[in-house]
Amino acid sequence: MTNLIELINAELPQFQCGRCDTPGCRPYAEEIAKGSPHNRCVPGGQKTLDKISILLNDNSLSLDHDYGPELKPQVANIIEDDCIGCTKCIDACPVDAISGAPNLMHNVINDLCTGCELCIEPCPVDCIELVDINEEQALLARSHSEYFFDLKVELDHRKKKKAKMNKNISKNVDLAGLINQKLENRNLDKGLALKKLQLAMLDSHKTEKHISSADLEELKKQL
Repeated sequence: MTNLIELINAELPQFQCGRCDTPGCRPYAEEIAKGSPHNRCVPGGQKTLDKISILLNDNSLSLDHDYGPELKPQVANIIEDDCIGCTKCIDACPVDAISGAPNLMHNVINDLCTGCELCIEPCPVDCIELVDINEEQALLARSHSEYFFDLKVELDHRKKKKAKMNKNISKNVDLAGLINQKLENRNLDKGLALKKLQLAMLDSHKTEKHISSADLEELKKQL
């Protein structure tokens, strides 16, 4: 499964645009490996579909243009004079290609920008434009950004795994507390049961003539 995911991911265009209804190319590769349709990468086009079809030995699907439109070689550019430093574009960028801080002017790192367009819609002042670049520049940027995106995915997986582990640890601690309480209660019950048994044993000797009733009562008081 892991090898198949890597092979599929290598054929995807690494726009990380999310148009396939997954957060990016590697997550989509994982979904394809699990059986999801492999024809949703409209930015990758027919060429990408054909290559993945060969990997899956499945030529039954045609490109689903409902997941479009296509993307061309481009990068985002922030019109700095209009930027208000809201950080909404930073949060939207899947590959951390935008630098800046709250209330400060933002900048696009061209060497990482995939031209996915995800920063356009969140911008409240429409200060982001798209600039055409050549195919070679686009491929290089997407290649660089793939590492950062995959790192974010891995960190997210680890964060979720750690959160799940912490949740399980918390549950285990609570469960251990309940078990310990039950064991303590069980120990108390055993002591009480033992005392009742000892009293019953003493009472059973009341009918024996060679044992004094007074002695038996004295023994019962000592329990």
